[in-house]
Amino acid sequence: MSETSPDPVEAVLSLLSGAVPERKAEVECLWEKYAPGIMVSKSARGIVKLDATGERIAFAPKTIDLFWLIGFSGWRAIECYSPHVVCSYKMNLNLEDLFRTDNCLPKIERDYKERRAAVHALVAADDGTDIHWPPDLPRPTADRNALECPQYKAAYDLTLLAFAFALFHEFRHVMLDVDGVRPADRREEEMACDVWAREFMTSQVATYAKRHGHSYADVLRKRSMGLALAALVLHDITPEWGHGGSRQYPPLVVRLEAILGNTALSPDDHFWVFTASLLLGVFRQKGESIDTTPKNPRLLSEELVAKLGFSSGTGFVN
Repeated sequence: MSETSPDPVEAVLSLLSGAVPERKAEVECLWEKYAPGIMVSKSARGIVKLDATGERIAFAPKTIDLFWLIGFSGWRAIECYSPHVVCSYKMNLNLEDLFRTDNCLPKIERDYKERRAAVHALVAADDGTDIHWPPDLPRPTADRNALECPQYKAAYDLTLLAFAFALFHEFRHVMLDVDGVRPADRREEEMACDVWAREFMTSQVATYAKRHGHSYADVLRKRSMGLALAALVLHDITPEWGHGGSRQYPPLVVRLEAILGNTALSPDDHFWVFTASLLLGVFRQKGESIDTTPKNPRLLSEELVAKLGFSSGTGFVN
């Protein structure tokens, strides 16, 4: 990092506190207790660095670029696929038929697929300078006010929430290690860290909403959309051969269910429209058809997660 860059520990702590402002004092207390070190390592080809070992959390500059690119690209899934998601359940129409008869989709989708392709190129590259950055997407910045477009500011907020979730996940690894209570089964620990990070970011949403005069649903929706982007990041950085799980990681779909499922929003809430749109982008990028007529966006999201091929069979938890 350059001399003008913020101290990485201060930057991470500021991000975590900002993601859950209603728990700022608790975040600072936990941070003081466990005092995790932050290591910014060198970016490397084909590697997305974000892990916790012992008492430190490590990530690379490319990791930040990747979250940014996935976040800002993923936001555009709304304009690309949300009309089809809404029409399919409101008008009882087959989703694949809607895609096939939409004459405007090819151009919009081509642009979206190019952004998604840039994500995969970045994963394989040495760093963010090695790829063709989509010209319509801004470069990473810590200054939200530098983004003039309201849509970009919305994407900025959700991207930071997604990165905060990932850092909370790694912070939980550190906490378990320092306390000497890490599960013997690494897969169990990964699931526990996912669940802890999710609950930490959402369990006191009502407190924040009441304090600032917002509705509970609005705040939960925004936080949950950040988690949906985090789930997309997890999908994109996990190699295809790792989707089925390993001795260290549970199947990808089981983790997605844990991150996305326990959301107390109505089945047709915009969060589910957004989540379904993100998932549709994954399958449309692969050229796979989605031959279904969903009853609501939540059920469509559940069906798409299951379609990834390694569903736990339990569906989303209510």
